[in-house]
Amino acid sequence: MRLLCLNANRTSFVTATVASELRAVLGPCATVIEATADFGPDVIRTHLDQAIATHAAVDLAARHAANIDAVLVAASFDPAVEALRGLLGKPVLGISQASITFARMIGRRIGYVSAGAISTPLYRDTLSRYDIDRDCADWQVVETPAAYAQGDKTSVHAIVTEAVQRLADNGADVAVLLGAVYCGLARKLGPSSPIPIVDGGLSGALMLQALCQAGPLAAPRLPARSQMKGVSPELTAFAGSSPDPCVPQT
Repeated sequence: MRLLCLNANRTSFVTATVASELRAVLGPCATVIEATADFGPDVIRTHLDQAIATHAAVDLAARHAANIDAVLVAASFDPAVEALRGLLGKPVLGISQASITFARMIGRRIGYVSAGAISTPLYRDTLSRYDIDRDCADWQVVETPAAYAQGDKTSVHAIVTEAVQRLADNGADVAVLLGAVYCGLARKLGPSSPIPIVDGGLSGALMLQALCQAGPLAAPRLPARSQMKGVSPELTAFAGSSPDPCVPQT
């Protein structure tokens, strides 16, 4: 399996963090290709960031489409996931969709840990499509700037561990770590946790592996219809190779 680890923001450390967990979970079963946006926000925090990151995500996917079997969108707001499925016709998951789906197979009451109060409105809006409030036991917002850069992660581990403990105290029976920078922590912190922990790297790796092994279950690629201008040649070729009959041609 050739798995594209697609990060729609410009921070390559985030891409590497998720890709490292994919390689650790899948081992020799997968070749992980890292792709980081070359335009847009350094980190996605706001609705404007998300809007621009969506363009970056489809642009990256179009560039790599010929040489991949599946895509994990390594950004916690799952930008462009639905669009990528239609564009590529291959298995595509966002890390939050994967972790929430995986958690629901483990427990009935889900607790969430997310990074940065400024991002909470965007989390609420973009993840509402997964009906997150139906089984949400608690939501802990933490501030972990050290998670976004190289270096010692002891303080990050401590903060996340304390947040998971609060989730357990407040009735959660499984914890979801929202955020690409937290990928890998489920396996690191899980053995000593009071409740199971899920992150997008672990769940995304296992779910995409299953989808690829199961055969042709991906949505068929939608026929190209839009006329494109001012986007990359790769995206033009994928999304704009034929005119839309509903649009008058000049």
